[in-house]
Amino acid sequence: MKRIVYLIIAVIVILGIYHDLSGGTLSDESTGPTRSTTNTSLPKEIQQPESPMYQEVIIEPGQTVLSIVEHLHEGQIDESIDTIISDFSKLNEEINPNALQVGHMYRFPLYTP
Repeated sequence: MKRIVYLIIAVIVILGIYHDLSGGTLSDESTGPTRSTTNTSLPKEIQQPESPMYQEVIIEPGQTVLSIVEHLHEGQIDESIDTIISDFSKLNEEINPNALQVGHMYRFPLYTP
C-alpha cells in the first residue's frame, strides 16, 4: 500500500515539474516591470550628451535591474551586465543596484538596437 502512495506522489511531483518547465505557472505580465502602473504606459525618455535614455519603473517583488531592462527591451540585449549596472548607477545616483526596494521608482537605461 505504501508503494502505491509513494508512486502516486512521485507522479504528481513529476507532472508538476514538467508543467512548470514546459509552460510555467507565471504569465509574462506577472514578471514584467509594471504594466498596471501609469509610470510605464508612456516612457519618459531624455537624450543628453552624457546621459542615456531611460524609463522610470516602480519596482515589484522579485524584480532585478537585469530582468527589468530585458523586459523593457522585450528580451535579451547586446549590452554587457557591467554596462547595464553602470548606466543604472549613473541614472540613479547613490542607489545600490543590488538593493532595490519594492514600491520605489527607479530609472532604467534604454538601448537602441
